[in-house]
This record gives sequence, C-alpha cells and structure tokens, in this order.
Amino acid sequence: MSTPTGLAAIGNLKFRNDMRLGEVWMQFLVWLLVSVCTLGLGWIIVSGHFFKLVINFTRLEDAAGRTVGRLRCEYDVEREMRLVVLWLLVCIATLGLGLLFYSFHAARAALNATEIEWE
Repeated sequence: MSTPTGLAAIGNLKFRNDMRLGEVWMQFLVWLLVSVCTLGLGWIIVSGHFFKLVINFTRLEDAAGRTVGRLRCEYDVEREMRLVVLWLLVCIATLGLGLLFYSFHAARAALNATEIEWE
C-alpha cells in the first residue's frame, strides 16, 4: 500500500467518521430481532457487521481538512465460521460473559481487514 504523491505530512492526518444516527436504525432493528430470537448469541455475527459499518464511514483528513483517503473494511464474519462456532461455545460455557471478549476479537479482526483507499 503506498501513500499518494504530494502527501507530505502523514503525521497530520486525522480520522473523521461521517456516520449519522439515521443510517444505523435498520442495523439496530436487525440486531434487536436477532438478539431476541437467539437470546443474545446473535451478537457474535452482528458485532462484526457493526464494526465494519463504522469503519466504512471513516475517512482521513489532512491538516487543512481535505479528505485524502477512506477506510474500507473487508471483514466478513461468515468466512470465519470455525471461529464463530468456537466463540459460540465459549459464550454458552461462560453464560454470556464470553461475548464481552468476543467484541474485542471482532473489533481487532475488522481493523486487521481494513485498508486505506487513497484519493
């Protein structure tokens, strides 16, 4: 991955997230339905999608406030079904406490699957 030509000060970049509350209502309703139907265990699938959603609404600004890139997350929790099954067993064995730890795993996995699309 290379930086765009003319981008002199990488250290002055900032993340800006443009997600609005109105854009998450549908995902929230889906999460609520899945959570009720699975007694909370659906969070294992939904949390990865939530992290991906937040990351994909994030852009990079330079010191002047111009957008110089966007974050693109290619995380797909369904591709990692082996890990999902393992985390599901951990969550059942710990009576749901494993979900707290899984959230950190999902956030890390989503960030590891993220690239910068330079403009």
